[in-house]
Amino acid sequence: MKIVYVIEKMSGIGGMERIITDKMNYLVRHTEHEVVLLLLWQDEKPIAYPLDERVKIVRLNIPSKFFIFHFSFFTSIQALFAFRNTIRKINPDLTIYTWVMGAFLAAFSGWKGRCIYEAHRARPTMKHQWIVSLMEKKVDTIVTLTQQDTKDYPHAKHVTLIPNFTSLHVEKPSDCMAKRCVSIGRLIDAKNFSRLLDIWKNVSEKHPDWHLDIVGEGPEREALQQKILRLNLSKNVTLHKGTTDVLPYYINSSIFLMTSRFEGLGIVLIEAQTCGLPIVSLDCDYGPRHIIEDGVTGRLIPYNDDNAMVDAICELIDNQDKRQQMGKTALKASQQYQPQTIMEKWMELFEKTASPPALPRREGADSITKKITEIKNER
Repeated sequence: MKIVYVIEKMSGIGGMERIITDKMNYLVRHTEHEVVLLLLWQDEKPIAYPLDERVKIVRLNIPSKFFIFHFSFFTSIQALFAFRNTIRKINPDLTIYTWVMGAFLAAFSGWKGRCIYEAHRARPTMKHQWIVSLMEKKVDTIVTLTQQDTKDYPHAKHVTLIPNFTSLHVEKPSDCMAKRCVSIGRLIDAKNFSRLLDIWKNVSEKHPDWHLDIVGEGPEREALQQKILRLNLSKNVTLHKGTTDVLPYYINSSIFLMTSRFEGLGIVLIEAQTCGLPIVSLDCDYGPRHIIEDGVTGRLIPYNDDNAMVDAICELIDNQDKRQQMGKTALKASQQYQPQTIMEKWMELFEKTASPPALPRREGADSITKKITEIKNER
């Protein structure tokens, strides 16, 4: 069948871009499906992660500079009509949408082919809930990352749980001997690296010979760098540039740390386990509690208890045998997130969902514009 993945852009270094790339690569390498990547926004940056040449790329090149800050009515209408014309030409058996603009197109494009919405972010944390509500009723299936997420779509036709996987090839996992901890993610408010620095300040006072590596890119880089200097942590913390080659950071560390405000599933947690690392994470909504077994594969800390986070990190630093045992158990637990296991679930869903696409209902510009305006006015 012909499968189209619709996403705003793929130049960012992050978990969503990584897992979507991995899924498309898996499909063209292990199945007979034809895969098309439909990129909405105009973006001069290259696709971040290696993409198999058999994946066809279609770019709509819609200007997105205004959409970054708020839901731009003009840009959305522009994207809507460009998408409608393109999707008719591609005529896929199955369309997979994601992110805010994907939800908008799923709700308003009028495309009658079978479609799936792939939710990479917990619904309560998403902006433009009016768009999500419309998408929820339109698509054939919504795929969530955790059981907790599935309860957030009560009006959907069908909701199913399929977690992420990791394609990291680990020949030799960490031995958990290095005096280093690591945290990886976008340098944005949601990842809460500023709080991690406060926590690490207390850890480093007790263990000045241990080092924290933070790997990522984002708008908070300069603020975080300044905070490292202000807390006198320059010798204890290194802020590394974002990279697609994260494996060395995992295997040269002994503990993975997370202080996010919320997570979808947290592909970095899966990667950390795949590399044999115990995880110490705050128990934020959604992701971590579905991956970490407290006291077995790591530590899950009450979200508002920084002191408990410090104590848990220091406990593993002080107890080499304990962190190595947790690392070994985490490695075993990671087997459930292997590509073949997860993609078999996707293949079953594709077969259940797909059917010959029907041509879209023809709606004029005035009709669509009126409908969107009415809905926005009701909010």
